[in-house]
Amino acid sequence: MTHGNSHNRRRGVGGLLVLAMVLGMIFSGLLGSYYAEPLLWFSGIAGWFAGFWLIREVSKALRIQVSILIVLGVLLMWFSRGAAGVELDYTAAITGNIGLLTMVTAVGFLRIVAMPANETRTALPTGHGAYLQTLLSTSLFGAVINISAPILIADRIDEQRPLQRFTSQSITRVFSGCASWSPFFAGMAVVLTYVNSANLLWIMLAGLPFAVVGLITVYAEALVRYRREVSTFLGYPMKLSNLWVPAVLAASVALCSWALPNLSILLIIALSALLITGVALLKREGLAGTVEQLRDHVVHRLPRVVNELVLFLSAGVLAAGISALIQTGVVSNPFSSFDAGSAILLLGLMVVAAAMGVHPIISISGFTPLLLVLDPDPNLLALTYLFAWSLGTCASPLSGTHLVFQGRYGIPSWKGAVWNWPYVAVMYVLSAMWLWVVNGI
Repeated sequence: MTHGNSHNRRRGVGGLLVLAMVLGMIFSGLLGSYYAEPLLWFSGIAGWFAGFWLIREVSKALRIQVSILIVLGVLLMWFSRGAAGVELDYTAAITGNIGLLTMVTAVGFLRIVAMPANETRTALPTGHGAYLQTLLSTSLFGAVINISAPILIADRIDEQRPLQRFTSQSITRVFSGCASWSPFFAGMAVVLTYVNSANLLWIMLAGLPFAVVGLITVYAEALVRYRREVSTFLGYPMKLSNLWVPAVLAASVALCSWALPNLSILLIIALSALLITGVALLKREGLAGTVEQLRDHVVHRLPRVVNELVLFLSAGVLAAGISALIQTGVVSNPFSSFDAGSAILLLGLMVVAAAMGVHPIISISGFTPLLLVLDPDPNLLALTYLFAWSLGTCASPLSGTHLVFQGRYGIPSWKGAVWNWPYVAVMYVLSAMWLWVVNGI
């Protein structure tokens, strides 16, 4: 009992530190000028403290990976300063990915009001219609509330029928497609951080067809290869009453972008998500209920972002180290230019690396400093990264989606990844063709 209380207190403190990181980053953008830099550092330090404080929650494999990234980044910075006197950017090393962590964490609050876990447990629909509803629900809700969506959908199905291969691969494939266009997804946050001159609306419009084609591919394959499974499929009911969150969030982001033009899109999304959650809770639960729901989320759910937290922070250190190394002139760039052919090659390299367990953010943080010196089309580069994130997380045995499905439903992450490899191969060919097309637009 004492150990349990201590564990809960530790998670509670960790949740508060994560919350401090989020609020510090948002206020650094809102207040600006004199307060911006101190609040940015406050946010970064809070994030690092949260990572160290919650490190026991992280798997041994991820701890090793994170340690390697940090050590390598520090060594590269140390070498660059000693060999060529490069001036190090400590701010980038400490706070480089805090903006995207803030967005991902803030969007997680929407789970409280978007798809409440205690909704009425009615009988689930079956058959072709149920299967299509499940795919659409996964795509729509996943694009807004991220990993919470497939978890809640799979939980509902698993309650009445243990999750099988067909259901698992259908959900993970469609969910991974959200990364190709959704502005509320971690992949988009990474892209906007590393390729900050990319046009958000352009890459959303260019990425959305990829997600739609992916969903159609999953559905078409199911009708051809898994007709029996589809006819008896137990699915998630898509309700019109649940559509208000995506609609309101999109409208809020558009309004805030107009009202606060100097605020980055990452912070606009984060601020919108928190405001919508707060207003919806006050209307539904009242003040006391709102406080209790938010407290529960901070104490029990915010600590769960520690995996993304330590990975993104360590990737920021590595990116700072690579940037410093490039300034020394020691590294030769494997790319001489960045066109459609280069984008297709880069996409293939990143997908293969992901299938071997290298998270896309590590590839992005490594390639970006090399590619930016070539003055690439930022939209083409951003779209390539989004496709790599989408296909890479679908193919990787270490992606958060597969690890969650292993922990909750007993489906080994390596099996989930391998099941998706044929789909990823098909989608790679389609994405390569699409990159070639959009490069000419």
